[in-house]
Amino acid sequence: MNTKNLWIASLGGAVLSLLATNLPYIGFINCLLCAGFWGSAIFAVWLYRRLNGTLTVGEAIRIGALSGLLAGVIGFLLSFFNLAGAQALLSGFEQVLPADAMGDVQEIPGAIGIIINLMGVGLEVVFGMFGGWIGGAILRTDRMMEKVGEQK
Repeated sequence: MNTKNLWIASLGGAVLSLLATNLPYIGFINCLLCAGFWGSAIFAVWLYRRLNGTLTVGEAIRIGALSGLLAGVIGFLLSFFNLAGAQALLSGFEQVLPADAMGDVQEIPGAIGIIINLMGVGLEVVFGMFGGWIGGAILRTDRMMEKVGEQK
């Protein structure tokens, strides 16, 4: 496994995941069975195969997991600036809902927000592994090619 290509592909998938889940309007992609999470892992697997030339399903799962982990950790760090995670979601609600509709939501302790965001990191890794598995099943290069008319 080429380490340089692993990091390039995983970071590319992480950035795509963060953009697909946190940008306004584009974030609606995530409403489709969390497609932003696992779709970005498929992209990372595709990018790794394109850079490296070879790919196994095991490598694809590792790429997806690392992509999810990087996206989760970067998103967790961005949540302290209200740019990702539960804090960004609440900030978005404040912009479109009347003040009285928010109720006691603003009084949620910071520790609860951190716990929710840490659970999000775990979900990113799980969806990344799932997306890596899908990408690996589709894009793997370790299959034997059969010639037409060849007997097994």
